[in-house]
Amino acid sequence: MTSTLSVGEVTALLLDERFYSNPLRPKTFYKLLYFADKELDDVGLDTDIQHFWYKFGTMAKTSGSPVTVDWSDGGREVRCSLSASQVSLPQEEETKARLALSRALNRLYEQNTEGLTDDMYEDVPYDVQRHYRRLDKQLSDAIDDKPDYPEVDSSREAVINTVFDIIDTFPVDDYPWLEQDLDLWYSVVSAELDAEEYRPQKALKVSELFWTIFCIDLAQRENTGLTPEEIAEELDTQDLEGRQEDIRKELELIERERSRLHTDLEENQVVSEAADGVAIALLGLSPAP
Repeated sequence: MTSTLSVGEVTALLLDERFYSNPLRPKTFYKLLYFADKELDDVGLDTDIQHFWYKFGTMAKTSGSPVTVDWSDGGREVRCSLSASQVSLPQEEETKARLALSRALNRLYEQNTEGLTDDMYEDVPYDVQRHYRRLDKQLSDAIDDKPDYPEVDSSREAVINTVFDIIDTFPVDDYPWLEQDLDLWYSVVSAELDAEEYRPQKALKVSELFWTIFCIDLAQRENTGLTPEEIAEELDTQDLEGRQEDIRKELELIERERSRLHTDLEENQVVSEAADGVAIALLGLSPAP
C-alpha cells in the first residue's frame, strides 16, 4: 500500500526540487500544485490535496497545514515550515514523487504561470470561465499603454462580443439565483461599452465584482470535498454569503449612480433644447432643419 502525501509534504518537496530561490508566488503555487497532484497520480501516488475552482483557476486547502500563503503586499509568497528532509517516505516512493514534481516544475519553467493557466483552463467546469478570462485580458490591455496580451483583440467591438459570449454560456441552469446578478452586470458593463467616453477600467471593475459573486458559488460547487466553512477560511472570510452581499451592494450602487447620471444628462438635454427653443422664438429665427 502506497503512502498518501499531505499538502505540506508535496509543498516541501516542490520547494526543494525548485531551481530558483526567489519567492514562489501564490498564484503560481496553486497552479503548480494542481499539476503536481496530476503528476503524482500518474505515477500511482495519492495526496490529500483538496482543490476548488475560483477566479482564475484552482486554489487548494492549506489551512491547518505547514503551508503558509502570504497575500500581503509586502509578501506574496508561499512558505512551508516542513522541510524536505522531514518528509518520511519509503525511498522508492520519494524518488517517484520527486520525479513527478520535477515534471510539474518543468512545465512551469517552459510555459511560465500563464502557460500553466492555459493548460488548466482545458479542465474548467464551464465554458464561461474561458470567456471571462479573455474579457479580463481584453479590458486589462485596453487600460494599459503596454499590453500584456498582444495576441488578444482588446478593441471595444471585440470586448462587446466577449460580453455576449459570457451571457450566452453562463450556467443559469446550475446557478439560477445568480441570474439577477448577471443581468445587473450586463446592464452596467453594456452601458459603459456604449458610452461616448468609454472607460475600460470601469468595465473591468464591475466585471471583477460580478465574477467574484459567481466564483464564491462556483467554489462551493466545484471542489474535491471541501465544506463552505473550509473554503471561507481559504478566502479569508467568515461568511461567504455575507461577502457576496457586500459585493452585490457595491455593484448595485454603481448601477444606481450610472442611472442617476443618465437621468441627469437627459434632463439637462431637455432643458438645453427648451432654452434653444425660447431663444429661437425671441429672435424670430427658424429652427435648423
